[in-house]
Parts: sequence; structure tokens; C-alpha cells
Amino acid sequence: MGITADLIQAESPAILVLLATALVYAGEQRVHNYNYAYLTTVDGEELIPALMKKYYRMVVAFPFLAFLTAFLLPRSWVPLHATLAGIAFIFLGFVLRTWSMRSLGRLWTKRCIYIADMPRAANGPYRFLKHPEYVARSLEGLGFILFFGLNPLSLLLWLRTMVIASRIVKVESRQLHELSAAPLHLANGSSTVGASKL
Repeated sequence: MGITADLIQAESPAILVLLATALVYAGEQRVHNYNYAYLTTVDGEELIPALMKKYYRMVVAFPFLAFLTAFLLPRSWVPLHATLAGIAFIFLGFVLRTWSMRSLGRLWTKRCIYIADMPRAANGPYRFLKHPEYVARSLEGLGFILFFGLNPLSLLLWLRTMVIASRIVKVESRQLHELSAAPLHLANGSSTVGASKL
């Protein structure tokens, strides 16, 4: 009993970070479900569904796997515990991701959905970055690596996630070239420009 209490106390910062991450991911899933249902009603064509599902499964699992690798590998393999830098990267990633989600409103989802004549996002972080969602996820992943301790296994998992993200970015970049500047007007006369902001 004492060992368990000591372990929980020693790992309480990590447990709090994982709990906060799980709550954020649960909220995102709820928004995704709501927006995905909407986008399929406006004739959205889902591209690369298997790759997108794989990417988001890896993204959700990564913080927990990074935490576990700190126990699986010898401490000599964990040369760096940059917890403050890790927290900063995680926080920056959360902020950038939330900003991009709010900028897209009803258009944000965990899937790559193409809708003909949909306007290209040009507000929020999209003024500066073409794919802020993936930049944010990359920063978060790097933050989790630094926070839980740098080791080869978590680094390889993060690099694998980045490879998948780069494949998605190629598809989405091709999709962006096909988007016009005109807003999509819905049946009720409203436009998706300035759609609800979460």
C-alpha cells in the first residue's frame, strides 16, 4: 500500500498531464462526431479514411505510450528530463490546436473531407500555416517526449506519427489547390464562412 501511494505521489505531475490530455481528447472526439455528421450532410467526400484513423489512434495513444516507455527502458537510456520545456511544448500545441479548431468551426474534424467549392481557410493560424493542426500535434508529441523523458522508443513512435502526418499533408495540400474562394451556401441560405465556433 505504501509503495503504491509513493509511486502515485512521485508520478502525480505525469498523471495530471495524462488526465488533462485524456479530457482534451474526449472533448475533441465529441466535436469531431458532431462536425463529421454535419459534413456528411453537405456532400463531403471522405478521403484516406484508413490513414486518418491510424494517425489519430497513434496521436491519442502516444502520450500514454511515452509515459510507459519511461518505465520500460533503463534509466541510463533516459538522459534528459526537460519537464518544463515539455510542458511548454504541450501547452503551445494545445493552444495552436484549439485556435485552429475554433477558426474552422463546423469544418473541423478528424477526417480529411473534401467539399467542392468550400472556401479555403484564411483566418486564425491558417493565415500563417497551411496545416496548423499537424504542427500542433508535432509540438505536443515532442513535449510529451521531453516531459516523460527522452528515450529511443518514444522518439521512434513520434517519428512514425510524423511520417503518417506528412502523407496526410500531401493529400490535403492537393485538396487545397482545388478549393475555390467562394463560400459554400447551404440549403437554408447560410454560409459555412464564420460557422459556429465550438
